[in-house]
Amino acid sequence: MRYYFHLRIGREFSPDEIGLDLPDLDIAYLEAFHAARAMWSELLAERSDPMLRSFEIADSDGRVLLVLPFREVLESARRPKGRMPNEIQSAYTLLEKTRTLTEALGEEIKAAQAMIETTRRSMQQTRRVLAAPPRAVNGGRSGA
Repeated sequence: MRYYFHLRIGREFSPDEIGLDLPDLDIAYLEAFHAARAMWSELLAERSDPMLRSFEIADSDGRVLLVLPFREVLESARRPKGRMPNEIQSAYTLLEKTRTLTEALGEEIKAAQAMIETTRRSMQQTRRVLAAPPRAVNGGRSGA
């Protein structure tokens, strides 16, 4: 499914025109969270308040499915360090597995495309051979 990550800064709205194809909303949330975390320090360096920002995660019909306020990044930093909650660990594991499977699928698609191209050439060559007139045996002389 394609998810769009619209950025809201106070009352300003910056729509995401491209979006990302992701397996589910949980993975979309993690992508938005990582992006917000990456932007946090840049915004502070620019003396811009990250707390005014949020991502609105929408589907291809434009429905907002989830809002991620950037303050969640700050709240997650305040949590005690240690093990990640099982849900988040599972999501990270799923995300990594999805990326690995996507790469493997890409390689399989390339191999299948190469095989199809080889088969197409072979079929063209076979058609040319079958369409060619038969060659005369013994130089066209009969064996009498």
